[in-house]
Amino acid sequence: MFISALTPTLLLMFVIGAQANVVEDMITWVQSMGGSFSEKVEIKRMDPEDNSSPYGVYAKENIEAKENLMIIPHECYITIHDVENMDVDYGWEEAYHNNLCNLAHKLMKEMKLGEESQYAPYIAYLQTQKRGQLPVNWSENGKEVLKQFYPEGHKVVSWIDQNFKQKGCIGDDPFEEHMVEMTLQRCFDVALIPIWDMVNHDNGRINTENDSMYEKGGLTVRASKNIEAGEQIYASYDKCVDCMGVQYMWGTSDILKDFGFVENYPHRYVDMDNDIWFEIHNGTDGLSLVGDERDGDDVYTYITDIAEDGLEILEQGLLRVARAGMRLHKRRSDIPDHEWRTMNEFYVRHSTDYIFVISEVKKVLYGNDEL
Repeated sequence: MFISALTPTLLLMFVIGAQANVVEDMITWVQSMGGSFSEKVEIKRMDPEDNSSPYGVYAKENIEAKENLMIIPHECYITIHDVENMDVDYGWEEAYHNNLCNLAHKLMKEMKLGEESQYAPYIAYLQTQKRGQLPVNWSENGKEVLKQFYPEGHKVVSWIDQNFKQKGCIGDDPFEEHMVEMTLQRCFDVALIPIWDMVNHDNGRINTENDSMYEKGGLTVRASKNIEAGEQIYASYDKCVDCMGVQYMWGTSDILKDFGFVENYPHRYVDMDNDIWFEIHNGTDGLSLVGDERDGDDVYTYITDIAEDGLEILEQGLLRVARAGMRLHKRRSDIPDHEWRTMNEFYVRHSTDYIFVISEVKKVLYGNDEL
């Protein structure tokens, strides 16, 4: 039967089956390379009724703490070997972008090889990933509105131009842009790691732990607590073994820039230029504020240190987000649905967070009478 002769329903079933086979083939390949994938775990769409929804990794059976979930051997990594030292105290940003550039070119080569690549089953999965998952490759209208939510000069929609095109890493080829986008979104340090890159991020529900990706036997991932059948398996994209303390430089707005989604609570806000760092948690008693854990102070001592200048910066942030939200709602018909929904979620979460933290800062600085 020719594909063109299929009815829409049969065509959809064909596509779903093909994509499921891609995931199964990738798991089988990892196992053939000496890795493992627990029989108690499965990979499936987060919304089974929506074939465009992201994948997630789920427990099929109850899993006890410390049980192995997967082992990914080094032989399955797409990586580079001529790695520049990313010393956080000197020149780390340039080295980071150079490493990303080299890894993106490695990915381009393997994608062009396709079935001839030594990573063919992983490449087959990556070939299903669409361009535009990150804001940098959104529609022009979407990018124009999103950048209004960020401080002036932020690279949220321009980092490919500034860090890769202007530096001579790539040209204007959409394929090259997509490969850079995919590399940033999916890599761990200087490697793309199959299956592990399908475990979703949620700092409020982390239920995994892992050894360093550089351990001799590859990456070993375990359950960090008991996981019940049906639960999704989560990791952290910023509080991780090989992340080099990125959580102290990287906030919720960076998660959207680099991964394309608005994370669940806790939310983190980082302004290194003005020495502001805090997290907002959402528990059974509502929102709460957590200061910089490195200082060892309670959060309200930390807030006092922010003082008047910090409060003004927070109020400017709320005003910026409110104005951007108004522009977003005026341009509803001009922006693709996924982009609009993502920005609206960003707007609602950030507005809520700014209002809460400003109120808490005022309580400490001025007392309840000033609110």
